[in-house]
Amino acid sequence: LKQFWHKGESPQQFKGKASPWQRSSPGCCEGAMLQTLAAWWPALFVLGTLLLVCIIDISRAHIFPPVLDLSGEPAKRVLTSPWFLGMFLPLLVGLLWIRSFSRVNKLSSTDTCNMVWWMVNLFWFHTACDIFSGFFMTMPVLTELYAHMSPSHLNPRWHESRAHLDSGYCLELFVEVPMAAWMLYLHARRDPARHLAEVWAAAVQFAGTICYYAPGVAKGETHCWLSYMDRSCGAVWVIFPMVILKRHLDAERAKGGISGKAGKTKAA
Repeated sequence: LKQFWHKGESPQQFKGKASPWQRSSPGCCEGAMLQTLAAWWPALFVLGTLLLVCIIDISRAHIFPPVLDLSGEPAKRVLTSPWFLGMFLPLLVGLLWIRSFSRVNKLSSTDTCNMVWWMVNLFWFHTACDIFSGFFMTMPVLTELYAHMSPSHLNPRWHESRAHLDSGYCLELFVEVPMAAWMLYLHARRDPARHLAEVWAAAVQFAGTICYYAPGVAKGETHCWLSYMDRSCGAVWVIFPMVILKRHLDAERAKGGISGKAGKTKAA
């Protein structure tokens, strides 16, 4: 132990410290990687959807297995579009800000993940995907993909075949997008009430997702493999809001347990 003692430390003080090889052990690296993945998986989700958009052959998108177009034409259409750039560039800036903010404020992987979640929803999933591609239908390639997922997108907005979809898009436009921005503001301020607001915001996402997909599922509407992929991705907006709820329930119960123990100690 002698060679690893820090200046002025006794053996007893050093006893609990990790040795250099412990700090750099594979287990530590794996733990750090898992924490990073737990915090940043929503951003990887964005990259996965973007990769699909950039390499799929949109003229044969209904065929399974998927036909890829590696000529670069789909990627060029997307990456040079002002609709894409207007959303993706602010998203990149926002993610870089979260990375810096997380380090400076020493956020947990859970808090970082929640901030990343609201950031990618604000710029990508709610706006670039659903509002620009499903509602206004201005995003290149993604708009065609939405039409393959649900051909009712080919009808005019508010047509009876797509009214439930347009209702979901309006919920995103007028409620969920402002709410995602508000959640980022509360997290940036470290507002003590942010977790309460977050449960409400996640509940709106949960309910909106159910209302968006339930009619098509109930009617058995499946048009191609993209319909299955769409619903599988949509399940994230059912699962993760429940994860947020459980996290905050556990945190509040832990506080109650601590205060309960303190009360018993005082009474004794």
